[in-house]
Amino acid sequence: MPLPEILFETERLICRPFEANDFDALVALQTDPHVYQYVGDGQPLSPDQVRLWIDRSRKNIETNGFGTGAIVYKDKDELIGWAGYVQPPEQEIEIIYGLSQEEWGKGLGTEIVQGLVNAARDRYELIPLQATVDPQNSRSIKLLKKIGFELFAKTKDEDGLDTDIYHLHG
Repeated sequence: MPLPEILFETERLICRPFEANDFDALVALQTDPHVYQYVGDGQPLSPDQVRLWIDRSRKNIETNGFGTGAIVYKDKDELIGWAGYVQPPEQEIEIIYGLSQEEWGKGLGTEIVQGLVNAARDRYELIPLQATVDPQNSRSIKLLKKIGFELFAKTKDEDGLDTDIYHLHG
């Protein structure tokens, strides 16, 4: 299946499949401690891991029709973040997202999460959705609640770190 040009779009943004020329910008995002503070175990991805992520994301989109991609402004095709869907083994489909610190405070996080939910519902039929969040990440928790996600469980992730699981149904 050929890759779609756009995975979802919002008023100001497009989420499109990662491209080879996104590599440097994605490595820069992954090594920004502010951006990566609450992602996974908080450790940035290596350049080799970023390259693998780009390849796997493109393959997931080819195989499933959905996945994770680059967030860019509609009028400027320069990566400012990432967003998409992943499906951990034996779990509901999960949304993931991250945004360059320079773009914080502009309402783009809300736009991205609402875009993910709208596309999940209208384009990909992926509802229900879940999001896993570090309990200290108050910005993401506030954003998820604003969009309609509700706290489902408090648990530990595969690294033994505290994790809150939020669900969105219907």
